[in-house]
Amino acid sequence: MKRKAPVLIAFLLLLVTAGFAQGNRGKAELATDAGSITIDYGRPALKGRDMLSKLSVGDTWRMGSNQATILTTSSELVFGSVRVPKGSYSLWLKRVAENDCQLVFNSETGQWGTRHDPSKDVAQVPMKKETLSSSVEVFTIDLKGAQDGGSLITSWGTTQLTADFRIAR
Repeated sequence: MKRKAPVLIAFLLLLVTAGFAQGNRGKAELATDAGSITIDYGRPALKGRDMLSKLSVGDTWRMGSNQATILTTSSELVFGSVRVPKGSYSLWLKRVAENDCQLVFNSETGQWGTRHDPSKDVAQVPMKKETLSSSVEVFTIDLKGAQDGGSLITSWGTTQLTADFRIAR
C-alpha cells in the first residue's frame, strides 16, 4: 500500500492541474443552416493591465492565453472580399496601425500561442474597433449570428474588435 501512495498522489495532482488549466478556457459557438463555427481559446484576465495597448504596430497576438486560439468552421466564411475556406485555423490579432487591427487566419493549429509562423497565414481581415463604456476583465470572444452570416467579436478592457462575415453558399 505504501508504494501505491506516491503514484496515487501524483495522479491526483495531475488531475487537479489539468482541471485548473482547462478552467481558463472559453468556447464560442455558432450554429448556421450550413454548419457550425467554433472558437476555442484561453481567457486571460487584465489584472489592472491594458494588454492590447502594449501590442506594437506590426506585431501579432495569440488572442487568448496558453495554446493558440483555434477557429473551426464547416462552411466557407467571407469577410468582405476575403474568403476563408472551411477547416481549422489558429487566430491571431495583428496591429497594422495605431488604431487598426486585423484578424489573421493561420493554417497551423495545435501550437503554443506564442509560436506564430506568418508564412502559414492564409487570410487577414480588418476588425472594427470600438470603445466600451465599461471594462471587460476577462478576454472574451463571441460569435453572434445574423442573416446569412454573423460577427466575430472580441472584448477585453474597454476595447471591442468586430469582424463581420457571411456564409458562402
